[in-house]
Amino acid sequence: MGRLVVTLLVLCLISLTTTCAAALRGHDFRRAMRGRLLADGGAAVVPLHWSRELYNVVSFTIGTPPQPASAFIDVGGLLVWTQCSQCSSSSCFKQELPPFDPTKSSTYRPEPCGTALCEFFPTSIRNCSGDDVCAYEASTQLFEHTFGKIGTDAVAIGTATAASVAFGCVVASDIKRMDGGPSGFVGLARTPLSLVAQMNITAFSHCLAPHDGDGKNSRLFLGAAAKLDGAGSKSAMTTPFVKSSPDDIKSLYYLINLEGIKAGDEAAITVPQSGSTVVLQTFSPVSFLVDSVYQDLKKAVTAAVGGPTATPPEQFQSIFDLCFKRGGVSGAPDVVLTFQGAAALTVPPTNYLLDVGDDTVCVAIASSARLNSTEVAGMSFLGGLQQQNVHFLYDLEKETLSFEAADCSSLS
Repeated sequence: MGRLVVTLLVLCLISLTTTCAAALRGHDFRRAMRGRLLADGGAAVVPLHWSRELYNVVSFTIGTPPQPASAFIDVGGLLVWTQCSQCSSSSCFKQELPPFDPTKSSTYRPEPCGTALCEFFPTSIRNCSGDDVCAYEASTQLFEHTFGKIGTDAVAIGTATAASVAFGCVVASDIKRMDGGPSGFVGLARTPLSLVAQMNITAFSHCLAPHDGDGKNSRLFLGAAAKLDGAGSKSAMTTPFVKSSPDDIKSLYYLINLEGIKAGDEAAITVPQSGSTVVLQTFSPVSFLVDSVYQDLKKAVTAAVGGPTATPPEQFQSIFDLCFKRGGVSGAPDVVLTFQGAAALTVPPTNYLLDVGDDTVCVAIASSARLNSTEVAGMSFLGGLQQQNVHFLYDLEKETLSFEAADCSSLS
């Protein structure tokens, strides 16, 4: 699975310094797009699939004629970027598809320095020397360093198309953990540079099929295609997004309030208000809870299982600290997360017990203390594995998240 201990607030893959966050919040980027956005009311369906490292991946095309690309996709990701042909084998990571070649696209436009789009990037990472093309150099706690040039081009993703999407054309990086897989990232968060904003989408939904299923795709639904079968009925749960100050970096993400947790017949776990904020994301397969809540959940799951705990293989010991032998988890309970508005998300054992080898399964929910970051203190994160076979609808006009149980592999 690779190293999953990450600081999830930097999933935009550039360093979110105070300056960068202020730039992302404070600029009216829609005016700068000059008609690049899709009209409201369109509907699109985008197939997704799990990577071997248990990340969600999307295939799409860039340019005219279209060139194939693939990327990790995340509702907590802030930008869109992909590696480009200027990368050499020594300066960029290996990827499964040829890198995007802007010289072969008739619709690619490098972004000049001095434009509103270029100045959207803070001076701390922007580089406008040399050929007068807007460039950036950024460091991340997740993926080391990247150097890219900002450009725009036609993008097709699923059944959605956009004549001009702004993205980072990466020409150098020291990223090692993506070798042999996708070429970049597609973010869906609350920033003007996310795919959602650039395609003028007011609602989207996703349904993640089981990662160990028969290879059927998960689905991302955009615009009018984003709807739940049970919307308006008792089967759909709804919780409001947490409202954050525009000056708060958390306003860039989709946040909900966690009020309680229950593991089977064990006593309910009360979540303190200081640790109730949950960041929604689909990049990390693992959920992270504030430490006090996690410790209570760990005790409850251990008591419900009843069997002895086990030590995971060495490569997983920095991530998981609650594991069992595979044959001893028949008593594993459902874990129910209750969010504001009595919206209860049931997480069955198949969605939180992960086979890590050596006849061992681990609880794919961990303490946020393992992220070792003051930036995420008091915050929890809902992981991708815990969202399997649940259809989530993000309504950006009503400012709500709705969800219902679903057979995600059968949706189309």
